[in-house]
Parts: sequence; structure tokens; C-alpha cells
Amino acid sequence: KQVDPLDALEGIYLLTDTKTGKRYVGSAYGEFGIWSRWCSYVETGHGGNVELRALVVNPNLNYCRANFRFALLEPRTFRTADELILARENFWKQLLLTRGDQGLNRN
Repeated sequence: KQVDPLDALEGIYLLTDTKTGKRYVGSAYGEFGIWSRWCSYVETGHGGNVELRALVVNPNLNYCRANFRFALLEPRTFRTADELILARENFWKQLLLTRGDQGLNRN
């Protein structure tokens, strides 16, 4: 199977709610890469994340389109071990204070 270069890119990303200033750090690894993960956000507005679901109350996703910004914090190749990506995700959550009242990460 030929791998699309965008699908082969894994890593850690940041989603910022520009209205509240709160941030969410996530990662994409394994079978699906960054592109696949971001497509999930485009379709749903929340990508399955509990804290983000609370912000997506309108099915037309107007709030998300107006206020959510994505940034790739740390790109990694598809050969990167999942454990390393999860460790780096945790590092960024600590650094950017995305847990608790200051952020949108629950874990």
C-alpha cells in the first residue's frame, strides 16, 4: 500500500479557542496521521474530545469555524514509536497548561 505523505505525518498538535483562550493538546499516531485527525475536527468540530464537545452546540459548526485555530507543535514521521508521541503529548500538555481550568484537556 502506498502511503500519502500527509497521512504518514504523525505528531502533536494544538487547538486554541481564540474566544476563551483555552487550549487543547492532542496527538495523532498509529494507523491514522495528522491529516486524518484534523479531518475529524473539520467534520465534527470536536474530534470526539469531551471538553470540545461542550463548545460545539450548533450543528453548523459556526463557533468552531470562527474561534478554533490549529497548529502543528511537533511533527513526527510514521516510524516514530507511539510511546514517544504520547510522552511528547504529555510534555506539551504540561508546558502549555492545558489541563484543568486553564485548558481543554481532561487527561
